[in-house]
Amino acid sequence: GVSERHNRTLMDMVRSMLSNSTLLISSWIYALKIIMYLLNRVPSNAVPKTPFELWKNRAPSMRHMHV
Repeated sequence: GVSERHNRTLMDMVRSMLSNSTLLISSWIYALKIIMYLLNRVPSNAVPKTPFELWKNRAPSMRHMHV
């Protein structure tokens, strides 16, 4: 149940990103990679650290991110 909900949330985010951009529908895999990149760098409610911090034992740099 949890993994299915997570996958559905990811695909909803991909659809939202593609509908609000000029990207082609065929580039959905790139949108998914971007979303996963971002989600690995933001904190979650389950653990006090980000997934990136748990994996690399250091805080992620956010200086290269912009709208």
